[in-house]
Amino acid sequence: MDENDIKGQEVFRLDKIDDEDENAYIGDRVADEKVLLRKIDLRMMPMMMLIYVLNYLDRNNIAVARLGSFEKDLGLHGTQYNTIISIFFVGYILTQVPTNMILDKVKPSIFLPLIMCCWGAVSACSGAIQNYPGMICLRFLLGFVEAPFFPGSLFLFSSWYTKKELAKRISILYAAGQMAGAFGGLLGSAIMGGMDGKAGLAAWRWLFIIEGTATIPIAFAAAFVLPDYPETTKWLTVQERRLAMLRIAEDANEQDIHKSSSREGLILAFTDPALYILWFMQLSLNTAAAFTNFFPTIVKTLGYDKTRTLLLSAPPYVFAAMLGITNSWHSDKTRERWLHVVWPQVFCSIGFIISAVTLNVAARYTATFMMMSVYGSFGCILSWVSSTLPRPSSKRAVAYAVVNAGSNLASIYASYIYPASQGPRYWQANVVNVAFSTACIALATTLRFYLGWRNKKLDRARSDDESMEGTVAESQVAALAHHWQCHPEYRYTL
Repeated sequence: MDENDIKGQEVFRLDKIDDEDENAYIGDRVADEKVLLRKIDLRMMPMMMLIYVLNYLDRNNIAVARLGSFEKDLGLHGTQYNTIISIFFVGYILTQVPTNMILDKVKPSIFLPLIMCCWGAVSACSGAIQNYPGMICLRFLLGFVEAPFFPGSLFLFSSWYTKKELAKRISILYAAGQMAGAFGGLLGSAIMGGMDGKAGLAAWRWLFIIEGTATIPIAFAAAFVLPDYPETTKWLTVQERRLAMLRIAEDANEQDIHKSSSREGLILAFTDPALYILWFMQLSLNTAAAFTNFFPTIVKTLGYDKTRTLLLSAPPYVFAAMLGITNSWHSDKTRERWLHVVWPQVFCSIGFIISAVTLNVAARYTATFMMMSVYGSFGCILSWVSSTLPRPSSKRAVAYAVVNAGSNLASIYASYIYPASQGPRYWQANVVNVAFSTACIALATTLRFYLGWRNKKLDRARSDDESMEGTVAESQVAALAHHWQCHPEYRYTL
């Protein structure tokens, strides 16, 4: 009888895995692990990438719509377009922490497709809006229903992949967003150029309708393809589920047998100083990266027509995707985070400076590629969250939601640093971008030294415990590990 046919489909928990089980593992561990990873990758990565493409398109197609009659048809003036951009992130921020707390307790294969259907419907309805208040309401609602996906996907990834595997896969996922930026420009060019006036609708309305409705059938497919968690995914064999749980337990030097409540996870996360460093590091990065909300408008300052502007917007996104994957792959390989966060921020800062000081077309277009390198740090920061706040899972779920939601506060205020009156150089905005990239570097450096200090404290406590072996003194390393919610043998990634 195949193991999948065992009556009741036994669900393993991590508290069933102990040292004796690990030592008694039957089979070729290396070969079995490769098979398991390949199986999870094939199920998880293509579908999550496709979902993120749709998520990105439905969120950012408003930048393409602006190149058409969007503002004229809705009667927008002054900073109303900027407010429409900002209001999305108000809804986006409000939802992430509670929904990730929910996701820790429910099946991702049900939860994620459900929210996909919601945002697809809201996005499609945007094509029917007739005025500014209506667009404000729908953009807020769109942010509200799109919010659970990205922090939820990060938490799901961290439940399957180890520290040495996580940054690369987060960057591959995020690269799908960058490719969506490139593809969105090409698709937008086709829709804006070929659908204007069809059925009496402006091209920008078709843009929302087409890209919104495309999400619904993919949501139904996702419900059958996506995995849940290692202990509950039914399409894995019993042996594969066992190995999946062992890998994650070993990666944190402990088994996550303490199933803390959502409230406890919330408290543990917010009382850890590392959370705030990661939060503001990502906030700085997102502030510097907010120029992507206006990227077609920035490229338009090169002086080309609408179609060429959209086509020229695509290559920098492709570059960003390739850079993000390569940098994160090397970060995983070397198990180093700090330098891989810092150097893209230096590179993009040079691009911001070039964009601010010259009107030369070749130099400005080259600068757009350099500016896009801001995303090279993205996967490394988000994978740093998992290795810095690994246990318990409820704490990690809250941490991912807080870092992602809190960092998107940037998009509320950063939407106003690109007023049309500052074009084409947008020098004030570029100065702000350089300042926040510098802040990201400073915070990454702070975190590196802080985690290095923790590692030294753990090493020193271990040494003191060994020197006092045989006494009744309390274990110092155990006390530190309990305080930081890690295993005594765990050491933080720098």
